[in-house]
Amino acid sequence: MREIRNVLEICLKKLENTMRDMPRSLPEYYACSTGDYFHRYEQAPQDFMNTETWQPSFFTGQALIAWEVTGDERYIKWLEGFRQIYRDKVFLHSEQTMHDLGFLYILYSVGMYRSTGEETYKVISLKAADELAKRFNLKGGFLRAWGCAGDQGDDRAGVAIIDCMMNLSLLFWASEVTGNPFYREVAVRHSDTVMKYFVREDGTVYHAYRFDPKSGRALGGENYCGYGKESSWARGASWAIYGFADCYIHTGDEKYLDMSERICEKFIDSVKADSVDAVIPVWDFRLPEEKEQAKDTSAAAITASAICEIVKYRGNEKLRSYCDEVTRELIKEKYFDSNTQIPGMVRESNGLHHYTLFGDYFFMELLAKKAYHLISLW
Repeated sequence: MREIRNVLEICLKKLENTMRDMPRSLPEYYACSTGDYFHRYEQAPQDFMNTETWQPSFFTGQALIAWEVTGDERYIKWLEGFRQIYRDKVFLHSEQTMHDLGFLYILYSVGMYRSTGEETYKVISLKAADELAKRFNLKGGFLRAWGCAGDQGDDRAGVAIIDCMMNLSLLFWASEVTGNPFYREVAVRHSDTVMKYFVREDGTVYHAYRFDPKSGRALGGENYCGYGKESSWARGASWAIYGFADCYIHTGDEKYLDMSERICEKFIDSVKADSVDAVIPVWDFRLPEEKEQAKDTSAAAITASAICEIVKYRGNEKLRSYCDEVTRELIKEKYFDSNTQIPGMVRESNGLHHYTLFGDYFFMELLAKKAYHLISLW
């Protein structure tokens, strides 16, 4: 426990660099080979108002964790400086949003409302939930991933992706604070659609699925992040594990926890298929042998953090043991960058030998759960 807390202390020192160096304009930072997101990035950062932007809140989420752990009001003060830009995105540029409104607003305005009780953050978060709900295809029972919500001529109009399971928390939260069942019903229907079409018999998961946008008819699996359409993308499984666990937490429906547990057990079996000592997954479990078997620490961190939630309700020793293994492995020098002058935390994320914002966030979330029993922000 002491070692975990020491690593988390280093993460808090790294966050100081983020608070000092991150522009108030909240640009998007992609995977970075150096871990120095703000000074030596490989490509120009994308504007916060860009439709495809989805990652800046992994920085604000770190600050929310830091506040929960330390109670230091500096983190809240820093976060308050972003209120207007988050408000403008959904009130003035709502057409430039996508399914990842959950990632953006759960780890900012929802978290700030929970932490401060200020109504402004509630208003911003509910507007974000409204915009996410507009993406719901009534006949198909799914939230479309990309493109303008009402554009049926877009080739992406019928595409849903597994990542969106994490965004459903925004809808569940909106239903809980307003008493309006509409948001919850959208989240439940999307979850049921994912359960029916995305999860294969063996417990592996499609990254994406295509539906006819007009009739809602299911057309077949798709892929945009894994190795191939019929592959098994590790981080996609992680999103499903955490997302279904979260659906259970918000609904109490055991079928979601059953599904989360099932996918997680398959994930662990896949990690250990070649060696019982293996801990960190390859980025896609169905990579051809001739391809580099690059690792994905982000998938490991997301899964381990999800397991922290699952084992609150299920006494699954296989999952609990794997979570402990991941935690011990990720804090090793091989993966954890202890240089406090570099904001990046965990190497070998996403199969690209890079640091990623989401990998860092879920690593920090995992540590906080292990060391301080942090209540999930989701």
